[in-house]
Amino acid sequence: MSVDIDTRVIRITRWLVDQNRPRSTADLAADLGLSQRVIRYRLDQVERYLHDKGADLVRRQGLGLVIEAADDLRQQIRDDLLARPQAPRVYAPEERARLLLAALLWTAPAMTSLEELHDELEVSKTSARRDLHGCEAWLERNSLPLVRRPGKGISVIGSERRIRRVMVQFTLESVPEDVLRLQMGDDARAREQSSFRVPVGLRERLFALPLVETSAIVRRSTLGETLTSGRSDVVFALFLAVSISRLWDGHRVAMETGLHRSVMDHPVASSVSEMVGDIERILGFEPPAEEVAAITEYLLGLDALDAVSTESLPITGDLLDRVIDTAGERLHIALSEDRELRRSLALHLGRLSVRLRHGLPIHNPLRDEVSSRYPDVHSVAVDIATLVETEMGLSINDDEVCFITMYLAGAMERAQLRPRRKALVVCPSGMATVWVLVSRIKAEFPELELVEVLSERGYEALRHDQFDLVISTVTLPEIKAPVVVVSPLLSASDVARVARCT
Repeated sequence: MSVDIDTRVIRITRWLVDQNRPRSTADLAADLGLSQRVIRYRLDQVERYLHDKGADLVRRQGLGLVIEAADDLRQQIRDDLLARPQAPRVYAPEERARLLLAALLWTAPAMTSLEELHDELEVSKTSARRDLHGCEAWLERNSLPLVRRPGKGISVIGSERRIRRVMVQFTLESVPEDVLRLQMGDDARAREQSSFRVPVGLRERLFALPLVETSAIVRRSTLGETLTSGRSDVVFALFLAVSISRLWDGHRVAMETGLHRSVMDHPVASSVSEMVGDIERILGFEPPAEEVAAITEYLLGLDALDAVSTESLPITGDLLDRVIDTAGERLHIALSEDRELRRSLALHLGRLSVRLRHGLPIHNPLRDEVSSRYPDVHSVAVDIATLVETEMGLSINDDEVCFITMYLAGAMERAQLRPRRKALVVCPSGMATVWVLVSRIKAEFPELELVEVLSERGYEALRHDQFDLVISTVTLPEIKAPVVVVSPLLSASDVARVARCT
């Protein structure tokens, strides 16, 4: 008898069956983007499913979880999980928001009924409406208003050029960069394994894009060597894939004659001309001239982004002086004389201007962590962003504000202007264990001052106003400072938890 499992059980089991050594639930949670509570809640279902298949889920104390099964049985389990597209779907609120946005963007500008959305999410209409309201702000920030038409449904309204650019932005925000690069590679097994890090529903839309084919076009062209700013090669391959997918669905770009002519007269147009034959082979028909011009226009923006340097900045020296002066007045006077900060901010604001002018995507994966870790610096970055918006006529989003925060915080750390936070380490294990942990903490968090290392017994007797954080290998009561429980080897997920408290 087959055991019923939902999509989260499938994702957890698929991850576990690909591991060749015991792994912690913290590692599992970090890789899948789920909470440890959700994982622990579903481990019994995972265990029952594996037992039904003839495999065992083994818990090894101090090491983690591992599936005991022969290679051929592991492959049978993989095949069975892949053959379960109708498994009940269970999504976290953030996952539901992503699925709603994908449904709206992939069908735009056509109408979508609320019934279709709540059926896809497998939630009530009330929950679907609440989730939809949360998505509206994201669409507004990306200049795609949400339109409701009674009796017909909802849709996003915007030009085809804008819709494609927002689809690129959405994909970059929804898929980790390493997963996206694997999906663009030639290794089919790596593509299959990495796809399970993206929720069902979103996965089918994103990975139906011809990413392998378009990334191969970019690699074969001269662009692979010239698109060097950040991940411009990935962004351009993704834009090509979105454009081809939209053409397959019958959506075409409209471009004014004058803009069309000016774009095609630019030297970068020759690079696109070399790709047209390859694009035609993927499409199955010759791309219209307006499409070639739209691709050229997007590439022109990426080319301009790569060309930004301190010698060709659109930001004026006066505005840059005011930005630096604001940082010096609000944070520390030493920042006013920091040449590296001035150079970094000048380059970033120059690229910001290019990105906004050409509609290029921007995503800061550390946005939430940065704003919570440096609230005082983030407040100053917000004011600097407002100043730049006013002077340059730009609209700066939260991702950009947090990039500015990172430059300011980096300058303060570099000059040791921030007071070092004091940490206490509690480890009742042997001396070898504690000093491995101390070494890992020092390597990962050089900004922390380790004031004392002691056993559990002496913890409560301390004066708790003498340190800001407790890092412990055992559970302790929080007296004043927050307590972060970690493994003696300080795993990647442990590092992330400590970072949120520093």
